Amino acid sequence: MRIIGNMGWFNRMGPFSGFTTGRRSAPQGVNTLEDLRSGKFKNSYGVEGMCVTGRSGWRKIIDVSDEMKQHVFEDVKNSYYKYNGMSGDNEAEWDAYYRTLNEYYKTLPVEDRLSACWTFNQLHLEISGKVTSAIKASIPGWSAGQPIPTDLLDRIFAGISAGGGLDRTV
Repeated sequence: MRIIGNMGWFNRMGPFSGFTTGRRSAPQGVNTLEDLRSGKFKNSYGVEGMCVTGRSGWRKIIDVSDEMKQHVFEDVKNSYYKYNGMSGDNEAEWDAYYRTLNEYYKTLPVEDRLSACWTFNQLHLEISGKVTSAIKASIPGWSAGQPIPTDLLDRIFAGISAGGGLDRTV
């Protein structure tokens, strides 16, 4: 191992050096020394309790607010109208979507936050699956990224509720 002076790579990689390789969205997402000692780690949005290491039982569907279900529904809808079923490449949209979810997680008890995240992911997958199936029934051979007629999407989304009928036993 070669150490390259005071400003070399070795000194930049320490845990308290301020050098990070991952993206941090805001200062509130930085774990303090106190957080590290207590085990209360925060995600990049400053939400405590989102670490899955050493935890089990969080993969369950829980009750979440209708407003947040609608938020997930609108994100799925946007991905089909704007990006033809793809996630898109607008980082500002992603950040706004996840920031809203993370603000909601902060209102929940710490022990429910991972399960709420799981619930929203399952809801997103379920709604996307229903929309994809409906598109493929109308346009055989369609795959994500190919154009979708707007009138078809209007009919499909008119028939799908934000709740998605998510089965609580998933």
